[in-house]
Amino acid sequence: MIAGQGRAETSEDGFSDELSRLKRHGASILVVGSVRPDHRRDTCRRLLGQGAEKARRRVLISTTSETNQLSKLAGDADSETLSMISYDAQARTTAASRSTPGSSISSSPTEVDALADLGLALSNAIDSFEHDANGLEPAELRVGVDSVLPLLEEYGRQRIFKFLHLTNGRTRDVCGMAHYHLPVEPTARIVPVLSPLFDVIVELREQHGEYQERWMLDDGAHSSGWLSVTTK
Repeated sequence: MIAGQGRAETSEDGFSDELSRLKRHGASILVVGSVRPDHRRDTCRRLLGQGAEKARRRVLISTTSETNQLSKLAGDADSETLSMISYDAQARTTAASRSTPGSSISSSPTEVDALADLGLALSNAIDSFEHDANGLEPAELRVGVDSVLPLLEEYGRQRIFKFLHLTNGRTRDVCGMAHYHLPVEPTARIVPVLSPLFDVIVELREQHGEYQERWMLDDGAHSSGWLSVTTK
């Protein structure tokens, strides 16, 4: 649950209009902030559209080997509306299993150990959803990545910049919404490097024992101001 404050930072109508436009046409979201796991999980659930009346098809990607957390985020989603992908750079000797377009999506994670395979697994999951649904509605597809940090550490800024550009484009092709967690402070040097790739930057913080977040759209032209968040 979110309670508003700091609305003077923006025109509320302008912010809402721009957010609605992004939901119609697809959006990429970077979530930054070094906060507690329950705060990140709550933000992730909302960005995945949990609790929404409309049907959602979700791709959950873990780069942290915490696949059990994917199941918690998935909730009661069934295999027809959920695809889980686990990236593990340490598992190079293990053959990566891949989903294929038009096949049923397994409830167990697709395991990959290379960046190219991760991009392919995501694209295949989207292809499967498109095939099964005979086309996707705007904002029906939701993609969530639990951390970009392991990818940055393994492949460096340049390759991850290109990877994010491609995956954002693939998600936007079906008017979907993809969000990526970058668990560092907003002042970290990597944030302005990656920010141009994203339509929305969501900053998380804990202030006086209270969880808060701030949404910035269109390079900061529209801001929600700091919003109080109650985790579930």
